[in-house]
Amino acid sequence: MTQIALLDSECEPPGAQPAFDAIYVAHADAVFRFCVSQIGEAEAAADVTHDVFIRAFTAYDRVSPQVDTIRTWLFTIARNCSIDHHRRRSRWRRMFTSLQASVLSPLSIEMVADRRNELRRANAAIGLLRPRDRELIGLRIAAELSYRQIGSVLGISEQAAKIATRRALRKLRSKLEDESHD
Repeated sequence: MTQIALLDSECEPPGAQPAFDAIYVAHADAVFRFCVSQIGEAEAAADVTHDVFIRAFTAYDRVSPQVDTIRTWLFTIARNCSIDHHRRRSRWRRMFTSLQASVLSPLSIEMVADRRNELRRANAAIGLLRPRDRELIGLRIAAELSYRQIGSVLGISEQAAKIATRRALRKLRSKLEDESHD
């Protein structure tokens, strides 16, 4: 059972729309990760995530999304806010920034350096991809959306989302392999 379903069942009668705060709690981290994958800067992604939830809150009563479509509705808003951010800034930056090391397991300086180096390599390779491919990878990897959800966010079929995402990931792998052979 998903977190939103748990929150929904605790707070609302069956079939009712979940309270917006429950939606925020259930989806804020994933929306933020997606925004980071699209924008490349944690601080700017936090601002865009804030914009996503402001827009969602403003439209929530008017749109009345169903429980099973809330996630894709939010990521559609997140996608649009990310595009708006890039339009305002007029240039793309790298997709991913180095993320904080896990607090659960202490890492050695060498491990942190290796992870940052790998992340830099991945960022550089992702930066060479077309915007559509970066978007597909961000939705699949950073936001952890299913192919059906990706299709819904992008307005394409689940099968088209699956094929396009796999092609984008193949291009990324190819760029990473090319770099390692240089």
